[in-house]
Amino acid sequence: MAENLNLLEINNLLRQNAINPQNAFSVIKSIANNLNQKNEVYLQEVILRVIEQREMFGNYQSIINDFAREIGLFPYLDPEELNLADKIAYEFHRPDGVEQDNIVFHRAQARVYFELLDGKNVILSAPTSFGKSLVIDTIIATERFKNIAIVLPTIALIDETRKRLSRFRDRYKIITHSTQSVSDRNIFVLTQERVMEIVNEVDIDFFVIDEFYKIQPTPQDQERSIILNQAFYKLLKKGGQFYLLGPNIENINSKVFPENVEINFIKTDYKTVITEKIKVAVPTTDEDALLNLCAELTEPTLIYCKSPKSANKVAKLLFDSGKFKTNQNNESAIEWLEEEYHPLWFLPKALKYGIGIHHGKIPRAISQFAVKAFNEDKLQFLVCTSTLIEGVNTKAKNVIIYDNKVANEKFDFFTFNNICGRSGRMFQHFIGRVFLFHEPPNEELPLVDFSLFSQTDEVPEKLLMQMDNDDLSEKSRERIKNLAQNGILNIEIIKANSNIEPQNQISLAKEIRENPRLYKFLNWKSFPDRFQTQVICDLIFRHFIGKPQPLVLSAKQLAFRINRLRAVRTVRGMIDAEIIGKTDAEDINETIEDVLKFTRDWIQYYFPIYLMALDRIQKEIYSEMRLEPGDFSYFATQIECLFTDPLFVALDEYGIPLQTSNKIKESLDTNGNLDYLLDQIRILPIESLNISQFEKELLTDAQNQV
Repeated sequence: MAENLNLLEINNLLRQNAINPQNAFSVIKSIANNLNQKNEVYLQEVILRVIEQREMFGNYQSIINDFAREIGLFPYLDPEELNLADKIAYEFHRPDGVEQDNIVFHRAQARVYFELLDGKNVILSAPTSFGKSLVIDTIIATERFKNIAIVLPTIALIDETRKRLSRFRDRYKIITHSTQSVSDRNIFVLTQERVMEIVNEVDIDFFVIDEFYKIQPTPQDQERSIILNQAFYKLLKKGGQFYLLGPNIENINSKVFPENVEINFIKTDYKTVITEKIKVAVPTTDEDALLNLCAELTEPTLIYCKSPKSANKVAKLLFDSGKFKTNQNNESAIEWLEEEYHPLWFLPKALKYGIGIHHGKIPRAISQFAVKAFNEDKLQFLVCTSTLIEGVNTKAKNVIIYDNKVANEKFDFFTFNNICGRSGRMFQHFIGRVFLFHEPPNEELPLVDFSLFSQTDEVPEKLLMQMDNDDLSEKSRERIKNLAQNGILNIEIIKANSNIEPQNQISLAKEIRENPRLYKFLNWKSFPDRFQTQVICDLIFRHFIGKPQPLVLSAKQLAFRINRLRAVRTVRGMIDAEIIGKTDAEDINETIEDVLKFTRDWIQYYFPIYLMALDRIQKEIYSEMRLEPGDFSYFATQIECLFTDPLFVALDEYGIPLQTSNKIKESLDTNGNLDYLLDQIRILPIESLNISQFEKELLTDAQNQV
């Protein structure tokens, strides 16, 4: 073999697992000759492959350590094998306050850490495998901040983060829900919606926004983007230091930031795992190719699909194929799911074959279970949508990108990279494989704009409404001034309904003012009758919703489903009512998941928000008219909590399904406080409870994490 190899030749040998005693020295020598290559990312890939195959390099382990040190891969070094100079460099990359966890940064992590320690605001764009969250943990460990807010895009990430940060419980109180009380030192782990609800009276010293690129509105997710802008503004005005992080960002529009806000944008391609992209040959159909591929794989594998419907189709394809054996790992979960939801639901059937399903129609506690089972090797496959791609960590070696869309829109290069980043895991899989059923999108990484600063004409008024006058441009001030002078609805009421466009609120207020017949349908308290429910749904649909939505095609349908829930009071009751007369398994499965989605999105989120906005508006108008207004607050709370104790609903985020909470409520004293309830959960004598084995396992997991 030639003595001097270039990086491409070395990489090919490593990819082919072709290292042997005859060529090992030549490879090591050639890498040493290439250490000054300008293409650091490619050199890093070669050295990562060497580390993965280091047992093939015999007596050259100390040189491999030198390579790792040279490119800053300190976490992969064994300190017992280092010389004095290397040990000094190794210890320099160890953060303070976490000695017991034996944490050592790689070079790029250390740069971010020291920038934050210097008090700088950092906006980081880095690959998924970078270890961005580890920097958060180490900053917390310094205890230099009293109140910390961590803003996450999903409830699933709140659960994962809360569990990870539970090791700081002796130093900070971890708050995820509005029913928890604030302590002297707190870590708030929240979605952007909860930031708007919870941190009003708290001074935040340091805050983090994960997946910060979502601050730029997109047609698919404009509503949540506006709320994220509002949350960022609220936290920024508290004067705390911030750390914004996300993957694959080309740059940010830093010119629009206020002069008094200094930022340090760091973009790095530094990786700790390698992602191999493999185009799948499709000799006949995509379905056949997917089945053949899955039958060959033996490692944990995520299968990305564009939608819940596509994910269910893929899961059914796998478990109906006869290519996968049943296993006994999840028997208690299967039995419980069939009893509590329906025997023909696809999820329990998939679990029998070691296949999990994770998408937005699956209840949160069950989604948490699926991820945990996958990470514990109780499932080989996890069929998922974008709900899992947005930051939830798994131990997947492989990712299969079966669809190239999110819902009905083709994903961009940014989203594609984010999905690919789910393959491989530091210290578990040095090399992740991504199997592609479609050509990747064109390489184009986004420039992220901050709408609250740029204030273009497209920025909605409901965002501008939440900002101080001094922070508005002249044009934005004029827009807000016109709103304040609308003559129909008080500006403070419009601001209080921060989720709803001001003009929509004004149009509703105008109708209430001009239609005296509405009064008898709006002056109710506690619970509306059937006709009053129809009227409030009609007003909400026409003014706030505006057009047919998935699962809510009309005001009549919304009112019908709300009244049905009032009658049956449980999700299982809703499922049973809606599958009457249906016999086809796929039809029944779709009905089950539509009920679950409607319950979570509309009953527990949108409808209570819209109802309370309507409540504030009618109170303002009727009080001004010297008429006794209605009071919708009790009904909104009851609907949101599915007519049960709201604290039990909150336990779903801790991995305890509502069905289980209702079974054990006689053994618990909530004292009207979530913190007190969690204390009760910690000391619950689980084995003595009259519940299923699966529920006992869920409660045990919760006890270990709350």
